[in-house]
Amino acid sequence: MNAQFDHLDPLSYALTVLSVVIGVTAVINMKLDNLNIVPTLKDRHQLVTYGIYRFIRHPMYTSVLLLCLALTLTNSHYLAQLVMVILFVDLILKSNLEEKLLNERFNSYQSYKNKTGRFLPFL
Repeated sequence: MNAQFDHLDPLSYALTVLSVVIGVTAVINMKLDNLNIVPTLKDRHQLVTYGIYRFIRHPMYTSVLLLCLALTLTNSHYLAQLVMVILFVDLILKSNLEEKLLNERFNSYQSYKNKTGRFLPFL
């Protein structure tokens, strides 16, 4: 599996740039000390609904998915595509767990959820 970055097609390049912009924006909005690899809530955590979180509930997952999609487009090997599918399923499961935790903790989460997309705005 070797990705050919020297000849990224315009779509892969655009997805990569979009991925970085979304990811950096999400980290800035969330703040570094609130980031976790495994969905957990600490006592000091607050529901973030501003910045990119006004449109997307899981922008960091979106960023990872867009980057992986860009890499998959540069490498048509079936293993790259399999990894993308596995990652997508993993992020859906993680986002389900995260949403369950957030819904239990924050009374306003359901209203927020109804106004935003999970990974993409309006979806």
